[in-house]
Amino acid sequence: MRAYFSKSMMFGAALSLLATSAVAADITLRSNDGVFSLSGELVDFDGSNYILKSVFGQVRIEADEVVCSGDDCPDISAFLKDFLVTGTYAVGKTLLPALLDDFAKAAGLRSVPEGATAVALHNSAGEVAALVTVATGDPSEGFTALADGTALLAISSRQASVPEVSAIKAAGFGDITIAVQQTVLAMDGLVILVSQDNPVNSLTIQQVGGIFSGKLTNWAEVGGQGASINVYRQNVAASDFEFFRSEVLAQTGGDFTQTASIVSSNGAISDSVTLDAFGIGFSSFADMGSAKAISLRGSCGILSAPTDFSIKTEEYPLSRRLLVYTPDRVLPEVAGGLAAYLDSDAAQLPVERAGYVSLNATLKSVNDQGLRFANAILADNDEIDLADLRLMAKQLVNAERLSTTFRFVDGSSTLDARAERDVIRLLDWLSGQSLANMKILLVGFTDNNGKSDVNMALAEQRAQQVLDELAAIAPAGMLEKIDVKIVGLGETSPMACSAAPRGRFVNRRVEVWISDEN
Repeated sequence: MRAYFSKSMMFGAALSLLATSAVAADITLRSNDGVFSLSGELVDFDGSNYILKSVFGQVRIEADEVVCSGDDCPDISAFLKDFLVTGTYAVGKTLLPALLDDFAKAAGLRSVPEGATAVALHNSAGEVAALVTVATGDPSEGFTALADGTALLAISSRQASVPEVSAIKAAGFGDITIAVQQTVLAMDGLVILVSQDNPVNSLTIQQVGGIFSGKLTNWAEVGGQGASINVYRQNVAASDFEFFRSEVLAQTGGDFTQTASIVSSNGAISDSVTLDAFGIGFSSFADMGSAKAISLRGSCGILSAPTDFSIKTEEYPLSRRLLVYTPDRVLPEVAGGLAAYLDSDAAQLPVERAGYVSLNATLKSVNDQGLRFANAILADNDEIDLADLRLMAKQLVNAERLSTTFRFVDGSSTLDARAERDVIRLLDWLSGQSLANMKILLVGFTDNNGKSDVNMALAEQRAQQVLDELAAIAPAGMLEKIDVKIVGLGETSPMACSAAPRGRFVNRRVEVWISDEN
């Protein structure tokens, strides 16, 4: 069994042992103050940690705490330059190269392609400051690379599973579910595409699953023309393939129909469907091209259109976060700079250029949110009456909604990883505004589980929690210049059906509304 010792325990034990015995070894590691040392066989070195086979068993020692001596000591300078970043196929093809190029320019470096899978970053003297290898594949491959220590950054289109989190933690690389090791880079969504000539404008998730599993084969079965449905899908290597399987087919049962036409990429899906009046496919929002993206209808009647705003606020049911995971280890200088850049607003411009949905705050008037009031009326909830709808309309009619939307860790009142970063992002946005006549509404909503009056109080508590988080880190005197009002509207405005876990996640939120009226 591999044993992990703290530095103090390991060196303390080594002091007494090495005074009485000699160990035949390849290298010796001495603490920076020269007080303690340990010798043994070098098993591995990842640039941040030595793994040493010693008299204590196999131990991991942080490289920045010790000095290595011996013929088998690794060349640390090589590890300071070369590192691996993993991403999904689509991210690796378009977004990641754009991010690396923008990061290089901001850092005073020049990016030079090195073959098909690597980018060399040159400094002003023409020297290679870092060689970044980009590996593309399924998200599971990225998490495996984090666990075995070969990757320093992993960009994923889904959250890490419990076994993946456990494997990375067991390897000594920390808990990647916490905010310091996980950041949201951008938003994307899986969209259902048809031809612009197709009269069908919306489908339920059940209908979509039925079509792609071959249970529904004629457009007349879903309100369209009497013609056979031609299904297009990506190959099994595409990350969108697995996302569709988990988020759509898992809800409806069955698997992909064997009669589907398989194409090579999202772009090819869009092209195929555009030219086929009776075709249907799915794609990343970033690659929807000129095809028509249809709206999705929930079982409770709620309608959601795939737009930049609905994906940014995560109210479109097939929205997803692009997440950056980093291990708990000392990162080389350039890798650390890249990780910090990916967590900054500077990264959002190349995100938008690549067709993904940025995290930049945008405003939308209440007049542009017709589905909000339609969904509130259509929702199957007898506890919400006309007076509740009038109250919501009165609060919001003269305001604009900011895309920043705060959500919470499932089953808790703790802001999730994106929300923690959005607290800072909201304060940054406010710092660029004229605050004198600004009025901010922090509006809390809940799902429809529980009694309506209890949910009203819970919604207000969550809105207050967001205000408390803002106040804790806002510059001195900033919030005193703004009229901030807490509003709890409970289950009045569902944006998804609360029967499913995803719907409850969407509905448990705090929105930000801006008004210049006092």
